[in-house]
Amino acid sequence: MRILLALFVSLSINSYEFKSYEAKFQFQAMGFSFPLNRYFTVEGNEINTRVKMNVFFYTYSIDSDFAVDGNSVTSKKTSVKDPFRDEPKKFSLAFDGKNITSKELGTIAAETEVLEQLASDAQVRLNAANGVNEYSLSIFDNTKSKVIKKNYKLTGEEEISTPFGQINTLVVEATADEVGPIIYYIAPEFDYLIIQSQAILKNGEKRILSLKERPKFLAE
Repeated sequence: MRILLALFVSLSINSYEFKSYEAKFQFQAMGFSFPLNRYFTVEGNEINTRVKMNVFFYTYSIDSDFAVDGNSVTSKKTSVKDPFRDEPKKFSLAFDGKNITSKELGTIAAETEVLEQLASDAQVRLNAANGVNEYSLSIFDNTKSKVIKKNYKLTGEEEISTPFGQINTLVVEATADEVGPIIYYIAPEFDYLIIQSQAILKNGEKRILSLKERPKFLAE
């Protein structure tokens, strides 16, 4: 009986499958607000996700590929365009476990497998779906051009107000020594999508990313 129960739990943890979607967010920082579009395309266990945001006359974008294998996300490659960071403002990365290679940034080695930023969001969603409440991830920070270890913990549940109604969310907080905390609000009813996040910088500045309207889930 114990063997059957263990098998059932294992299958449950490894069975969640994401859906493709398009979503419109709003990014708020320093008293300004900008629209941000996100695209998430699933083909089997391969996922491409893209972010695009126009800030005045500039365009910020990320285009990333990763794979989902059971309860784990593995980064493959990403391209970043960030007009607000130091040079280079455009760069690409290829991920191979603990190693990252980039024509623009050189080779970067880490102690554990590294995720790029958008893939780490997917791992946070996957862990929430699987009931994993406390864990650590090594993430490549695009702005700092370095690998940062973040510790994640489910802190509770909260109903938040959105333009499309009150939504029940799981609240996960990410902390690290190098950067300020981020609080994620994850909606189980929307495929465990992160419908809001609040990043608090070391200087106390708060940056909020929130879903403006219901996400559009795409038919397979």
